[in-house]
Amino acid sequence: MPRRSRLVAVAIAAVAALVATLLVSTAGSSSAKPPANVAGLKIMLTNDDSVQGVKADGSDGAGLYELRKALCAAGADVIVVGPWGQQSGQGGRITTDRATGLTVSPVTPPEAYAGDCAEAASGGHVYGVCNSNTACEAGSPSASPADTVRIGTQNFLPATFWPEGPDLVLAGINWGQNVGTVVSHSGTTNAAVTAHELGYPAIALSEEFDLIPCAVQGVNCPTYAPGAAFTVKLIGKLRAASLLKPATLLNVNFPFIGAGEKLGKASLNVLGNGDMVEIAWAGAATEAGGTYKLGYPADRKSTNKNADTEALRANKISIVPMDGDWSIKSPSKQLTALVKALG
Repeated sequence: MPRRSRLVAVAIAAVAALVATLLVSTAGSSSAKPPANVAGLKIMLTNDDSVQGVKADGSDGAGLYELRKALCAAGADVIVVGPWGQQSGQGGRITTDRATGLTVSPVTPPEAYAGDCAEAASGGHVYGVCNSNTACEAGSPSASPADTVRIGTQNFLPATFWPEGPDLVLAGINWGQNVGTVVSHSGTTNAAVTAHELGYPAIALSEEFDLIPCAVQGVNCPTYAPGAAFTVKLIGKLRAASLLKPATLLNVNFPFIGAGEKLGKASLNVLGNGDMVEIAWAGAATEAGGTYKLGYPADRKSTNKNADTEALRANKISIVPMDGDWSIKSPSKQLTALVKALG
């Protein structure tokens, strides 16, 4: 097994053991491990919902600001480098236009979150990144989530605040779940994957919603604060277990808890082969072509064992260890023989 694969396997096994004890109190322990807290950690925070944070339904960055609030209250040193505008569903898209650059511009947090990180070591700054040669302003085209991670970790933060970059990159908390097959298209998860590719431990964080009631009526939307509190706890436990290392890449989803429901425990899962919010298109066409418009999302249950989609349906906090590697470790004997015969 290649060395990178061994390291990932060891990290996943360690995360499995961590999740098994995540909700168990460690009070009174005489362990010599580091304390389970986030104090002093240099954390870069990004998302795919934007850094605006002004919409009542929380769809344009409220999750990011709630997470920032919780992390700073726990003593972390947090800097936001996020997309200027909404970038959901952008996957791992990166800007390759040589004529138009990426501009990092300071952002004033929404009034409700203005003083949350005033005591942070680096000042708690918030920045938005736009696809422009001038300062970002209303109407500026936004950089992608992957753009923000690349420019933040490789260029902006080393030049300004953290010469060695962040200790950890967090993407989220996203407005809506990112589970099953949608993960490969998600800007949130691919921001974390990009950080992982660049050698940083990374976690993608999302919170389930009831899409139509939330988007149309403004009800059954993410609340973010409980998920943010759990994230602080998770990061502290990862730190105490010495798991904040480049091999660590997690996709975490918090369930929506309706009236009369109870929050389940943390659950270690795999990506499902179904989708809780499968995009559908509707329209008519002839051989000359046609127009299709976005329709109502469908719900396709996963059939593979231990799927994150089904854990979320059961109100569990789903944690999926990933490695960012699309290759198959053990190809079929038929394919192996076929390729060998080609030579």
